[in-house]
Amino acid sequence: MRVAILGSSISALEYGHKILDKTSSAQVTVYTEDAEVGFPETSFSEEVVLSDALHSIPDNWYTSIPTGIDRNSPSRTAAFWLCKAMAIQLTCRGARFLLRTRILEIDEDRCEISFRGGGLVGSGVDSYDVLSDFRGARAMKPLDGSFRRTNRE
Repeated sequence: MRVAILGSSISALEYGHKILDKTSSAQVTVYTEDAEVGFPETSFSEEVVLSDALHSIPDNWYTSIPTGIDRNSPSRTAAFWLCKAMAIQLTCRGARFLLRTRILEIDEDRCEISFRGGGLVGSGVDSYDVLSDFRGARAMKPLDGSFRRTNRE
């Protein structure tokens, strides 16, 4: 199963881990316009209480987080480090990240996305079995079907 995740918010990374927990052979690709996951280039960001967040996700979903990060107060810095730690672990589990990549078009009928990026895969069109969009305002929505998710039939 090929899965495309658009965006690199905490919710997007949680979704990637959930997919790999259910289907370890899934090919997960995360597309993000950011140069580095965990340090977004947009003003949109969320605050988390790191101790609460770490208790709510499995240990195998994140790598180490620096001890100097406040774990008991709401913080954007904690959210950034949690994203980074979750992305590193997602990569270790086989996911592919396309950084500095802009989605140009989504063809929901074909489950295809066209993109332009700055990495080794500069631009192209890829098709997937599942497309999940976590960009912008959708980035903080829970994984309960309240955002658009397209599945190939």
